[in-house]
Amino acid sequence: MKCPRCRCAVQSGIEFCRECGFSAATLQAYLGGQWVRLERITDAAHCLRLEAIRHLEVVLDDFERGFPQAFFAVYLGVLPNGLSVGELGFWLLNQGAFNTPQVAKRNDFGTILVLDPSTGAAAVTFGYAIEEYFTARNFAGVLKRARDQVRHQDPAGMVETLVAGVSSILRRQARLVRWVPDLTEGASIRVQPLKGGHRATVKPTQALVSGMHSPHPFDGS
Repeated sequence: MKCPRCRCAVQSGIEFCRECGFSAATLQAYLGGQWVRLERITDAAHCLRLEAIRHLEVVLDDFERGFPQAFFAVYLGVLPNGLSVGELGFWLLNQGAFNTPQVAKRNDFGTILVLDPSTGAAAVTFGYAIEEYFTARNFAGVLKRARDQVRHQDPAGMVETLVAGVSSILRRQARLVRWVPDLTEGASIRVQPLKGGHRATVKPTQALVSGMHSPHPFDGS
């Protein structure tokens, strides 16, 4: 994963960033260590119209139908001094209980967008289960389009662009996953074999699994 403050690589299991000293404990001391309940769209800056919110809720519903394990959440707000969008995204993904149609979703399959409209700073933070599928290379184009929409003061368009980009990458990864049965030893399925030379008329085929693999910050500022 990468440090949400300085973006340097941090090995799994390390309690603090050796480059800048950031740690989850420091962030919890500042923002709190309790769980907080949020809607999928939190517009604390009041920069979205009601029609845009309703449209984006449909977009997020479609995303969750396509990837039932995952969710996408948005926080729009003016951040206090000393707190970056990447740090807030990291904290929300660790401490947020998001009100999704299926409440039991795990945050390590979540994606959080944090945008400070007063500065134009934005960051996308991915859950631990999906972060490896998003790289500077495959996500750069999406971030560029999203940044352009921020400059044109189109936060709703930015959200839609990012949701579409995340969906595209997850679908691409899902197509790469094939179910391969373990044929090293026989398995009993408790059925009685036919006697007398009955032969199968078709060959078995492998099935494509359309699952998804899905907290790592990705700076979109």
